[in-house]
Amino acid sequence: MIKSNPNEPTFLFDDLPLHWQMTRCEKYAFASLVEIAHPDVAIEIGTYKGGSLQIISKNSKKVYSIDTEVNCRENLSEHFDNVEFLTGDSKQLLPALLKRISNENESLGFILIDGDHSTEGVRSDINGVLQYKPVRPLYIVFHDSFHPPCREGILAADWQLCPYVHFVEVDFVPGVYHYEAFDTAPPRSMFAGLSVALMLPEKRNHELIIYQSQKGLFDTVLPHSIHSLPRKSFLSRFLNWSRIRR
Repeated sequence: MIKSNPNEPTFLFDDLPLHWQMTRCEKYAFASLVEIAHPDVAIEIGTYKGGSLQIISKNSKKVYSIDTEVNCRENLSEHFDNVEFLTGDSKQLLPALLKRISNENESLGFILIDGDHSTEGVRSDINGVLQYKPVRPLYIVFHDSFHPPCREGILAADWQLCPYVHFVEVDFVPGVYHYEAFDTAPPRSMFAGLSVALMLPEKRNHELIIYQSQKGLFDTVLPHSIHSLPRKSFLSRFLNWSRIRR
């Protein structure tokens, strides 16, 4: 069997010191999106080991990091001088942060949602952002859109209720099927993929379509993955795999 790592080498970002859990395609696309957004202020929900934060921080004047890991600030603050680390559940922290950004007239231009990977967690993070009224183009990127619970959360969000959303593409960058275990992904799992949404200060005057350009790929792979197992069986196999990994 020919083994290939979809993450390394990237031929461009291999000199970055912090572990970055994205594929080559995702890294190229993600870096370009952050550069295009060129935000004064950015938010990252789910910082983990700081991989994507390296790109966000480099291209932003100020970044707010939200993560449940209590050691995130301690482990990463020395690497970033323009990042404010907030520890806790994004469901509680995000609404207050967005209100603070509005009250302080900060120009929010980029958000990465890569935290709670449950369906409700993803939906909640998105709906929290949709309460915000942008003052400039706001790019929202979601990681692991190929992961079934994340994808379900993205599709279940209240996109149509927010008049400032002008574009949503669930499969901006397609995801990956891991036949064998890779990093934190168990065998036969579906991860990676970038979704992108764009919010503008003006209200849309057109029908909002939630694009899924690779839905056919998702539907074809899903029956062959561990995500198609009954929920109890899936959780049992995932927990057993996690114990083996530790």
